[in-house]
Amino acid sequence: MKILIAVYSYSGNTLKLAKDLKKIFKADLTQIKTLTDKWYLFKIWDSLRGNQVPIEPCINDISNYDCLIICSPVWMGRTPAAINEYLSMVKHAKDKSFAVLVTAGGDKKDNTTVYIREYLTEEGMNFLGQIKILSDEVKNNRYQEKLDIFSKKFQILEK
Repeated sequence: MKILIAVYSYSGNTLKLAKDLKKIFKADLTQIKTLTDKWYLFKIWDSLRGNQVPIEPCINDISNYDCLIICSPVWMGRTPAAINEYLSMVKHAKDKSFAVLVTAGGDKKDNTTVYIREYLTEEGMNFLGQIKILSDEVKNNRYQEKLDIFSKKFQILEK
């Protein structure tokens, strides 16, 4: 099974987890970066409004992959604008599988995983699972058990 991990990270927490997943799955990793950087509050505003922002070239054609894992922070309960742009650019997604990993500062309800799941399902992809890991768990290296549980969801693809 060939997996692509697409990650957007602001603080480095989400990137750290994406790199751990890369090792677990022996996956390819593509980093989503905006073309221009904005002040953090403007990024939050874009997120709240559901905006998209231009991103640097990255792997968005998943025809050579069986599965896509989207790794994203949660900003005010929403997806960052860079993730919104990436999702709109994903090509050859029909009948592929996907999963979502999000990082968050708190354990409040958010719409990030719901939005990503609904968007990719509408594109014809098959949902495997999702996971939320809190920033404190990343900083204190207390997330491995969650990653292990998450990775077991992919065993169905290996059969």
